[in-house]
Amino acid sequence: MRTRRARPTTAVPIDGAALRRIRIDRGIEVAELARRVQVSRPYISKLELGHSKRVSPTVHKALLQVLQLTDRAALRADKVPA
Repeated sequence: MRTRRARPTTAVPIDGAALRRIRIDRGIEVAELARRVQVSRPYISKLELGHSKRVSPTVHKALLQVLQLTDRAALRADKVPA
């Protein structure tokens, strides 16, 4: 019997509450953020509500750029508290 190995993932765990808070602080509507990141509006909503908990590295990078975040860990759900 073979055991299955979990495939390593490159998906980035995302903190939906932080995403929402930062988006609102920047004065960006959900639809505008989705357009600029090149994803759907429902996808952004799912991220913010915690229904989707991971994003691709490409989407993570786009979110950081659009929201003008220099701290790469700002949106990560797995960041180590200071």
